[in-house]
Parts: sequence; structure tokens; C-alpha cells
Amino acid sequence: MRQAIRNRTSRGENMHHPPSNIIIHQLDLHTRLMSEDDPFACFGVDNEGGGCEDLDQQSNLLDGKNATSTVRDEESAGVLAFHANTERSLLMHVKNCASDDVFLPCQRVLKEIDWFCSSRHWMMNVGPEKGAIIQQCLEEAIQKKKSGMKQNFVAVELGTYCGYSSIFLSSMLKIHPERYQDCIDFKLLTVEINPEYSAIAKEMIKIAQLDDIITVLSNDLLMDGSTGDVAALVKNAMEDMLGLDNAPIDFVMIDHDKDSYLSDLVRLERSGMIRRGTLVAADNVIFAGIQEYIEYMKELAKEGVVKTCTREATVEYSHINQNLKDGVEITEYLR
Repeated sequence: MRQAIRNRTSRGENMHHPPSNIIIHQLDLHTRLMSEDDPFACFGVDNEGGGCEDLDQQSNLLDGKNATSTVRDEESAGVLAFHANTERSLLMHVKNCASDDVFLPCQRVLKEIDWFCSSRHWMMNVGPEKGAIIQQCLEEAIQKKKSGMKQNFVAVELGTYCGYSSIFLSSMLKIHPERYQDCIDFKLLTVEINPEYSAIAKEMIKIAQLDDIITVLSNDLLMDGSTGDVAALVKNAMEDMLGLDNAPIDFVMIDHDKDSYLSDLVRLERSGMIRRGTLVAADNVIFAGIQEYIEYMKELAKEGVVKTCTREATVEYSHINQNLKDGVEITEYLR
């Protein structure tokens, strides 16, 4: 499976944008039309019971408990399986289930996405295990930024996909406002090249009621397969949208085209926005075998520029018995 990712990224393809030779099942027109009303039509399973009714059971599924109760077919809908229209189906599911009086909207959205990906169809969200690792990293960055005065805090994500990780990272500001509202002005800029994913993410973020914190930026996919300068895009957004001139990026999450991890990081470094204290979290470094990025960070560590470590985890929404290892590279810039 790791080789499948490497084959795709060697051609400059984003894990968030699966090529045709990876797609397991392609929907025909009839099924796509059905999916507008039935978000599970494309997976060949019914939605009796749905994902909306028992969040405790959903959490158990994510923890590997009651694994036999999942209806996800591992051959056609498991890890690295892709169907057309899955992202739109996920959005429809969340729309149908997102209203709740017990959970905050952002919590409810995350739980519904997790249930969908664990029991209906695997998707490339960061998932709850690695999400918690990255959120802890973000919390550390915020604590280091705190001072006597309210501070601007800018987080940047490369690879929005459906908005899950943006919501996951930002949710703690809604869940625990007393910890943050008087000390930081938090904003997250998230960059995506796929217009359909950008549109879905914007809707998902709005349902989560985090659109006051998160801004989705659309980057250009150029004719040669490369993308626009992400550093220029982020810098312009910080100046024009956030009113921040010559400001640093406090936190970066990288989870987009695996071959672009290092090149886009270097662009951000050269822009001057990555400075002392910036924390960077890069997902999939083990499963996707992104050794070039890891080696670059190790070299910077030898020079005293950063301190870095790989936090091991498992592939998002994989089952325990699959033993699919993954990891997040956590890096802090020291100068």
C-alpha cells in the first residue's frame, strides 16, 4: 500500500487527488444521480441506523472495539480505496446528522466524519489518533506564544481536503474558549488545489461553525502539473485578509502532495514567515515513505536550526489487525 502512494506521488499526484488507476470502483451516471439523495448509494450498503444515533458506538469503532459491527467492506471501501463522489456523500451525511443539542457543532461534525470513514468508506482525513498528536503540538505552540497581551496566532495548513483537520485543530478554541479568547487571536489559513474539495470544505467548516476562524485558500494547479507559489498565496492572505504585515506563521500542518512537502516548506522558509518558535507537523511521513523530508529535518537538527522527532501512529481509519504504521514529523524551529 505504501508503494501505491509512492507510485502516485512520483508522478506529482496528490494523495488528496487519486488518479484513475487507483480508483477501485467508478460510479456510473445512475449511481451518481442516486447519490444526490442517498449518500451511501455508491458503496452498496444501506444506511439503516445511520451514523447519527449512537456516538458512543462510533467512538468504540474508532478505538477498535466492536470491530465486527462495522459494515465497511475492506476490499472495496477500505484503506486506499477510492470512489468518485465519496467526498460529496460524506458532506451529505454530515448535513443530515450535524444538528445536536448535546455536542458543539464542531464536535458533532468530527464524530460524524470519523464514523463515516470507519464504518462506511475510508478517506484521507488525518483521523482522530494523528489529529490528537497534531492538536497537542498546536496547543504547545499556543502556550509558547502567550504573554501578558493578546497575541495574533496564525496557523497554516497545506492540504485542506474536506476540512477535517482544520476543524479538528480549531475545535479546541470553541470547546475551551476560556483558555484562549483573552490571550490569542487565532486564525487558520488552509490551502487546497482541488476546487471541489475546497467547496466541500467550506460547507463543512460552516456547519462546524468555525468559518470565523478558518479561511480556505484556493491554490492554482498549473499546466505542467506544478502548483502556484504557496508562500506568496499565504503571505498575501495574511496581509489582505488578516491585516498582518511581515507577520510570522506560528504553526504549519503539511498534508498535501507528498512530493511537495519539502519544496513547499522551503518556500515558506525562504519567505521569512517561518521563524524561531514556528512549529511544523507533517503527516504520513512513515506510511508514504517521505524520507527526503525527514532527512532534511535531521540535517537542520544537526545544524541547531530545529529540533525534530517522528511520532509514530497508525494509518487513519485502519483496523488494529491491519498493523499499518504511519507517523507525524514534529519540528520546532529554534532560530
